[in-house]
Amino acid sequence: MSMIRERALKPGDQIPTEIELCELLGVGRSSLREAVAQMISHGLLTRVQGRGTFIRQISLKLEGGLDDLMSVTDMIRSVGATPSTRRLQVDQIKASENLAAKLRLRIGDDCVRIERVRCADDAIAAYCIDIVPKHVFDAAHGDLGGESLFAMFERTGRRLSHTHTSIQPTILTPRDLPELGDGFGLFLLLDEVDFDQSGEPICYSNDYYNTSIFKFDLVRKKR
Repeated sequence: MSMIRERALKPGDQIPTEIELCELLGVGRSSLREAVAQMISHGLLTRVQGRGTFIRQISLKLEGGLDDLMSVTDMIRSVGATPSTRRLQVDQIKASENLAAKLRLRIGDDCVRIERVRCADDAIAAYCIDIVPKHVFDAAHGDLGGESLFAMFERTGRRLSHTHTSIQPTILTPRDLPELGDGFGLFLLLDEVDFDQSGEPICYSNDYYNTSIFKFDLVRKKR
């Protein structure tokens, strides 16, 4: 980052080659590659095959209010970036006592656990773990790689009405999120239960938002 500031590099400018950077910074290739990979995952750089590595053309600081109920997909699209899924894993699990209480299920009821790494262009934007009752998921099942869960629910007539959310900052390491490489990331965890228009809970989520990508605003009112 200091090299970018010192050289006054602007969005769209190409950074020096790997050999030049190693000489300039006095580091080995493996250390340099790890640092560049981390800056790409944080949305600071972008790599173009056959051309090189460049400062990002657009700012990926996605802004929104915490009182706005928007999917990660919609937030990414709102700034003109392209949403994608880097990793998708779907497993069937049984409802634990805690999960059954959150989703108003019986202990042992079938649920579907959906784990996704969501990207804005080529930058990691969010790490999402969603748990949905199996009967709800089966009715709404669609293209999880390219569609938000909100959109899937709406196709079956289940419009998201509100969510109960708790918020806390957290640090994720490669053990939690291998896509970080050898670095770590500061994320904002939104632990929430989503409810449809009838007041039925239909999804329990742990969504980790990359704080280098997302900026949330909150309006507080005096009682």
